Amino acid sequence: MLLGQIARRAKLPNVVPSHSLRSPGNCVSRRNFNVTRPARAEAQGKGDGISIAVEYSGLWGAITTFPKRRPYATNIIVATVKTSLADLIIQKTEGKKDIDWERNGVFTAFGFAYLGVVQWFVYVTLFTRLCPNAIRFANLPWAEKLKDRAGQIDLIKQTCYDNFIHYTFVYYPVFYFFKELIQSDPNVDKSPVACAERGLRKYWKNCVVDNFYMWSLWVPGDLMVYACPIWMRLPLNHGISLAWTMILSSLRGGEK
Repeated sequence: MLLGQIARRAKLPNVVPSHSLRSPGNCVSRRNFNVTRPARAEAQGKGDGISIAVEYSGLWGAITTFPKRRPYATNIIVATVKTSLADLIIQKTEGKKDIDWERNGVFTAFGFAYLGVVQWFVYVTLFTRLCPNAIRFANLPWAEKLKDRAGQIDLIKQTCYDNFIHYTFVYYPVFYFFKELIQSDPNVDKSPVACAERGLRKYWKNCVVDNFYMWSLWVPGDLMVYACPIWMRLPLNHGISLAWTMILSSLRGGEK
């Protein structure tokens, strides 16, 4: 399954070729049958399980249906803007006269590269393979979810994978790497290996407190995220993540 692939639009021929009808007098009469298709119309209800093909018309229709039709692009846009905005809000609440743009650069880069790109792979590709009932369960009506035992088990599995493996062993090390790469003293070694080593040392020092904050919000948050329709998964994740990123910015954003 290709990430972010959108279901093909239903194709209708624009023109049906002319058909010649010969009369007994060898006269030829032609009839043209033109079949038009609605502009920007897609097969209703079809999709690849992640993106959804929907009908729309005009600019407003394109905007309002964009998250369903282009969930991967939506994820990158929302992740980048949300993460940067969360840090700016916290910097202002801290009473800073001037914005620390290096600090904000950490959150912007982390939001785009990791939360926007990598987490799509983690949540939509990896987790749905580890939990094969995930997409089917997510797209069920709520009444059906209550009866689906296999889907409920996968809901719990995804929550555990996310909080106790993904966040603990991947998310935080990458975050500290970005901090060292962008926010550390310009006189220190900025090579990827050196940044990773310094970042991991700082994470080891803070890991208990960091993960306590993470799990307190995300264990209940993930239960909601993984139960919603699959196209809403990352947008809803980012909604909760806005609050989380403000916590993270307040907790670690100012550290160098």
